[in-house]
Amino acid sequence: MESLGYRIEPTESKEIKKIYLELTNRCNLNCSICYRKNWDFMPFDMNDQLLDKILDELESVEELNTIVIGGIGEPTVHPRFEEVLERLKHHRVHVTTNGTRLTENRTKKMIETVHTITVSVDGMEHTFQEIRGEELSFVTDNLKRLQSIKKEMNSEFPKIEIQFVASKDNIDDLFPVVDLAKSLKCSRIIISNLIPQTEEAKDSILYELYPTEEVKKRSNRIRNYIWQQNMNFHFPAMTLKTERSCDFVENVATFITASGDVVPCYRLSQNSEEYVFGRKKQVKKHRFGNVEKETLLDIWNSDAYRKFRYAIYNNHYPSCPDCDLVNGCELPRDGNEDCYGNMTSCSDCLWSRNFVICP
Repeated sequence: MESLGYRIEPTESKEIKKIYLELTNRCNLNCSICYRKNWDFMPFDMNDQLLDKILDELESVEELNTIVIGGIGEPTVHPRFEEVLERLKHHRVHVTTNGTRLTENRTKKMIETVHTITVSVDGMEHTFQEIRGEELSFVTDNLKRLQSIKKEMNSEFPKIEIQFVASKDNIDDLFPVVDLAKSLKCSRIIISNLIPQTEEAKDSILYELYPTEEVKKRSNRIRNYIWQQNMNFHFPAMTLKTERSCDFVENVATFITASGDVVPCYRLSQNSEEYVFGRKKQVKKHRFGNVEKETLLDIWNSDAYRKFRYAIYNNHYPSCPDCDLVNGCELPRDGNEDCYGNMTSCSDCLWSRNFVICP
């Protein structure tokens, strides 16, 4: 366990296995389910000086397996996107994108440098237009061209994954999206769940606290259909289970935002509002430092960050969703601390319960 950095010891670790790098929190789309809906600032790109410092520092990180170019924004809108791919090509690079800006030149660069891309497709034509404000055919044409150029360049990379954020508003489109993913020769389909950002959306979730026959039947029908298509897939939890596991902590991962803040995960990267099983709550940004002023490894090895990883890894935090007192408790609403005294709490985190999936 020492190699994972979870013990609070005097020795420092140069090991981070996965880094999420947010080149920008801007986006060319304005999706109805986006986390930016309740941001109180204007989105921006990572500046050149900061980006260069980070790219240089990544070379000092040992055992770095994967760099995810993504975050809350659309990475292809950053003016240095292709340059970043070139500089990181000796790493395993994973790009998350909405798929609308895959020009021919950009596609060729990604084939030369990227291992995997995850593309968001939350419905077929009408539903996709309603959610994304863009035509689905624009994305599918880009992906078909990518597969065609891969064949011309005799490359099996990048692998293409489709991510589908499921809700009551688009669940009827899931089977056709699976068929689409198969026709596009995608390597995997990732099904995640909606975290409502607005009161209007809070009743659109498909998951429930406790199992019902309807949820069981729907889940079995979906899994059986994807198995029949002989596709790899990741299916989320649809009811609350005892197990809790943070992929960011388990995978020895960290997230660098467009401002250079080092935060533990996507959820804690910005102040926001969310609805957890119908309960409105404030989510508070939680950063451990900024790489503009400190080095990434110094922040990673700080006492506060190591204690945080230790607490999450060992489940030293409460579970709010199944607490008998949750509806009368103020602590989960304001997000400042929990009943264990943690100043930033993961007690309501739907990622740790596998309702929500990050690539």
